[in-house]
Amino acid sequence: MTLRKAMTALAVASGLAAAVFGAGVASADPPPAPNPPWAAVGDPVPPNAPPKPAEFWLGEPVVWTTGWGGRWCVWKNGQIITLSSNINTGGG
Repeated sequence: MTLRKAMTALAVASGLAAAVFGAGVASADPPPAPNPPWAAVGDPVPPNAPPKPAEFWLGEPVVWTTGWGGRWCVWKNGQIITLSSNINTGGG
């Protein structure tokens, strides 16, 4: 076996080993979680709700949620961001 053939065999074997073990494979962060289906329209707004703080925040629509006692919120990357206090207790 010549040196050239040995080097070629070694290169092929190294490449296969790297592929098997995932070495050199680029990875990206997973995509963000999707927003829930109602996130674009929200829940019905009760008459005692405070004024809506904005129409959009961080590029997402501001909507009403009945969760946590009721409050304005926005969904971003599958996570809720609350924008107002609980209307029943005035707290967080």
